[in-house]
Amino acid sequence: MNRLNFSHFYYFYIVAMEGSIKNAALKLFVSQPTISDQLKLLEEYFDCKLFEREHRQLNLTKEGELALEYAETIFAKSTELTRRLRHSIKLPKTSFDIGMTPFMSQYFLYDLITPLFEQESLTVNIQQDNRLLLLAQLEEGNVDMIFTDNKDTLPGSVDTYRVGLNRTFVVAHKKYKKHKSNFPDCLNEIPFFNYTGETKLKYEIELFFSQNNLTPKIAGHAEDIDLFQLITEKGVAFTIVPEVAKNRLCLNKDIIVLGELEELQTSVWAVLKKNDRGLGFKLLKDKL
Repeated sequence: MNRLNFSHFYYFYIVAMEGSIKNAALKLFVSQPTISDQLKLLEEYFDCKLFEREHRQLNLTKEGELALEYAETIFAKSTELTRRLRHSIKLPKTSFDIGMTPFMSQYFLYDLITPLFEQESLTVNIQQDNRLLLLAQLEEGNVDMIFTDNKDTLPGSVDTYRVGLNRTFVVAHKKYKKHKSNFPDCLNEIPFFNYTGETKLKYEIELFFSQNNLTPKIAGHAEDIDLFQLITEKGVAFTIVPEVAKNRLCLNKDIIVLGELEELQTSVWAVLKKNDRGLGFKLLKDKL
């Protein structure tokens, strides 16, 4: 049976990560011709070119980029498998794994974890999943920290730290500035660009409208933040966005904040294993 040779694939992975056959040879303690031969065999197996040589430099082809994406997943999983099965051997952890509950990525101010990306020997991985699944991964050591907007019914095996707020803002073109003094009633006088799908944010917006007797004309629906930005910049409608998006949109001086929906404000909680005083705690302690 014709199967992928993982030795060849690993050589490809190291070359792609190192950027050259010479550097890969030094890292793998093999000769450059050996690596070249392995790459040739791999390309023959895949029946496509994985690298293009330009001015003595190797660049990944479109197919090579796809192969690298799979290689990163495969070899990261192999490291994880080794760590879990050889539990008695303490392998140095080279990643910091963060879990976020659904919709947190819409709100999260990534400035909080920026220092982690500056750690040269550390890879930062961020995933979104159900809170129960993330807590199970935290218990098993597969996740180092969780960010969530709800700390209710958390187990006693974790510590929680309040690290920020989920804030939501109404933004619009500056031509609507005159309506700002009558916020939020003024929203009945301006078209609104809404979210598609049944997301948590859309539900909270509709609840806010209902509680405040607001029925703005709907100009359209989408999820793409770039389209939200265009709609707002052109003055087509007002949009309601999390603080992360508000900061981005308001870099354009033609966009203003009409008001904040304080009713939608919730806390951001960091969750760590109890008595964890590792890197996650060190990152948070200056914010507490």
